[in-house]
Amino acid sequence: AGPAEVHYGEDVCDRCKMIISDQRFAAQYATDSGQVKKFDDFGCMAAELGNDGGKDAVGGIYVADFATGAWLDARKAHYLKSHDIASPMGYGIAAFGSVEALKSDPQYGPEAEISGFDDIME
Repeated sequence: AGPAEVHYGEDVCDRCKMIISDQRFAAQYATDSGQVKKFDDFGCMAAELGNDGGKDAVGGIYVADFATGAWLDARKAHYLKSHDIASPMGYGIAAFGSVEALKSDPQYGPEAEISGFDDIME
């Protein structure tokens, strides 16, 4: 059904319990039973999904585009990981809709890593 609305400055991360305030790093997923989990940092969502243990099947997974704030299908997004990215919980991961947008971001440099969803989830 698509991503749920996030109320920035009000909604709380389902993992770390911090308020979701920076749209550039927001993430969420929905279970097949309809429960929506929202996160302030992609790393929080990745940790949560890794600990899920298959308790409830996961449906849509979404991340905010770092450049535009628009929701992206997390499985199709391109990820930039860098120590220079100051994400809310320090995971240093930003999502982009295209490799071109990722490479044009000022955070992209020689130390940065480009990854796909499966790589970033490991």
